[in-house]
Amino acid sequence: MNSLCFALMRNFDDAMPRDNMKSISQRLMHGGIIAVVGRSAVAVGVVLVNALVARLLSPEETGLFMLALSMVTVAAVIADFGFGKTLLRTIPDAIANADYARALSHIRLVFLAGTLTILVTALVLVSPFGVWMAGKLSHGPLLGELMPLVALWLIVTVMISLLAETCRGFHHIAAAIFYGGALTGLGNILIVSFALSIAWYASIAITLRQVISLFIISGFILALLAVLKLLKRLKVRDVMAESSIKRLFRMAWPFWISSMALILLTHAEIWILGYLRPPEDVAAFALVAKLALLVSFPLVIVNSVLPPLISELYAKEDIKKMERMLRISAGLTTLCSSAIFLVLLLFGNWLPGFLFGDYYAGNWDIMMVLAVGWLFHVWAGSGGFVLNMTDNQRSAMVINLVAGFLTLLLGLWLTRQYGGLGMAVASSSGLILVNVFMLLVIRYKLNIRIYAGLSGLYDLKHELIKRRQARQQNAAD
Repeated sequence: MNSLCFALMRNFDDAMPRDNMKSISQRLMHGGIIAVVGRSAVAVGVVLVNALVARLLSPEETGLFMLALSMVTVAAVIADFGFGKTLLRTIPDAIANADYARALSHIRLVFLAGTLTILVTALVLVSPFGVWMAGKLSHGPLLGELMPLVALWLIVTVMISLLAETCRGFHHIAAAIFYGGALTGLGNILIVSFALSIAWYASIAITLRQVISLFIISGFILALLAVLKLLKRLKVRDVMAESSIKRLFRMAWPFWISSMALILLTHAEIWILGYLRPPEDVAAFALVAKLALLVSFPLVIVNSVLPPLISELYAKEDIKKMERMLRISAGLTTLCSSAIFLVLLLFGNWLPGFLFGDYYAGNWDIMMVLAVGWLFHVWAGSGGFVLNMTDNQRSAMVINLVAGFLTLLLGLWLTRQYGGLGMAVASSSGLILVNVFMLLVIRYKLNIRIYAGLSGLYDLKHELIKRRQARQQNAAD
């Protein structure tokens, strides 16, 4: 992992001035185009992988796969310890201030400290506690027996995730999208979906153990390719330590707590259902939840581009430009998400059975309740990133902790009473609560509005008209 850090030093001085020369609007437009293409492919790929898994595995094994994926996702946030967010905060700030040595030193420390936290978290997963927890969530011993594989899956996931966040910090959006995470990186999705498609087409029987192993192999291949690509042009040189491990952990822990609370907020539904219901119910809920999640993908696309720009504008104290950028982005993403929401509203009762098989038909009510929460999340804008990139990560931490705790209590109560529908109501309520709190805190601390509104849509229209007039003027000249 440390070699990745040194590899990132290649041609660093040449890359920085080029990024600085680009205006914010140019970088947002260029990064946005890449993000639209890449994240759209990821969205389609995630649905395809889930459909193949549901058709190749039994409902029980599909539920266990969803639980394993959720455990990896949550454990990855624990192992990351907020280091990924510090990369997004420090690298753009270093670019804005031409302090390249600080960025390089920070990257090296992140990968060194990350190695330790990853190994510790992996050991917890394979410990008796990890095996016991897996058994409690799955109502049987099978998932516990797979914990060594889950630990390996965690290791490759966090390695690739840290690399992706480093690329995003440098505004290398295409590389960040390609590497991604457990089931969010385009490269991983391409490899896994290709292999599963062959198995499905050839009617090859496949087990849960083999599916998880496929994700692990894919992750190692991507990590190896990334290292080899970077090492080809590696120029190793000494970098003076501009930071310290102590300072890194002090900076990272609010990000970590905030991310932990947020990930538990979004994954508590799977864990609560796993604890209270059989794996088959987990599979049915998780698959329609993945469809509802499509409503948020326009915001995911924008959030692939915005964090380093937010950090840079904040470092330059250009708050008004940041507000305008955020409101335009929120307006555009809300329009796109509303279209996806309408598709689910009209065809959602038919989609699960068509994609995943007859066993998963129905559950339209669960999907739409979850979709309402995600639509509100998109309308509210990139609140979490705004707080994290403007030195207000502790506020984000408190908000996520409070909302996560309330969602957990509500989810336990409603799931016992109403099953999956109750969990969907609790999950959407928690998501809405988080965004309301964030909007209020951002308004109080930064005196800006970031949610979609008429002014944001007007600014978007005005910007498009200006660009069209500029092109016409250039053509006339």
